[in-house]
Amino acid sequence: MARASSMYSGAELSLDRLSARASVAVPEPHRGPKAGLARGRVAGISGPRRGDGGELYDLRPFVEGDDPRMMDPAATARSGRPQLRRRHEEVERSLLLIVDMRSSMLWGTRGRFRSVAAAEAAAAEGWACIQAGGRCGLAILRDGGMEWVPSRPREPAMLDIAASLARAHAEAMAERGDMYGEGRATLADMLSEVAARTSAGTAVSLATGLDAPGDAFAGTVAAVARRNPFEILLVQDAVETNPPQGIVTARMGPGIVRGRFGASPAGAFLSDHGIPFRLIRSEQTEELMA
Repeated sequence: MARASSMYSGAELSLDRLSARASVAVPEPHRGPKAGLARGRVAGISGPRRGDGGELYDLRPFVEGDDPRMMDPAATARSGRPQLRRRHEEVERSLLLIVDMRSSMLWGTRGRFRSVAAAEAAAAEGWACIQAGGRCGLAILRDGGMEWVPSRPREPAMLDIAASLARAHAEAMAERGDMYGEGRATLADMLSEVAARTSAGTAVSLATGLDAPGDAFAGTVAAVARRNPFEILLVQDAVETNPPQGIVTARMGPGIVRGRFGASPAGAFLSDHGIPFRLIRSEQTEELMA
């Protein structure tokens, strides 16, 4: 088998590499946000499913107003009076991937662009969820708004998600402008919009570099976490984790600036606010089997 890293460019998001993440994904439904259970589909597109399913959790006398169709004939015969049998509704593991592809993510100094690392890390989470029998959906954050991929189970769903990520990244690279342009929605604003469309109990995994989070970010995350298992895949470049010494020159938007790099405060911010996160280093790549 050919390796997915052949002719690999860290500035491009490869559909082959996203698909190949399935080869290294480990189904771990009880770790991190994948432990979430949700009724219905990711992104709040549907509500609770109807019908019986799961294991027995209640058997009680029938009372006026109950649904006669829920009566248990055997229990009724044994007790001599109508008995109602109710079961746990079937639930399935649901994961919503949120991938930050705003202009502020479209750079890197070594290995991969931060946007590429974010998408690949999210794809690994998605494959693990699908392989554990769950459903997976996607929200892509762009400068001009959001793009959604509805939740579905099984491998074709992840292949659609991978294709959407690769296409959206290519478009973002072609359209990118000032990475810190004025008037753009903050991460908190976009997360609030995502939360409004997400079913309670759906696990949420946000892959981002935490650029322009907004003053309300910590509060927004706290509100989301009350309804949904939540985790951040914090993507950082080598200059953020191990900044070079001395003065450097860099292009920031339309101009050239000189200054010193400092370590990113994002990890400390998340820790101080008790927000669960895992560090994704964009310079670290894997050999994947296509």
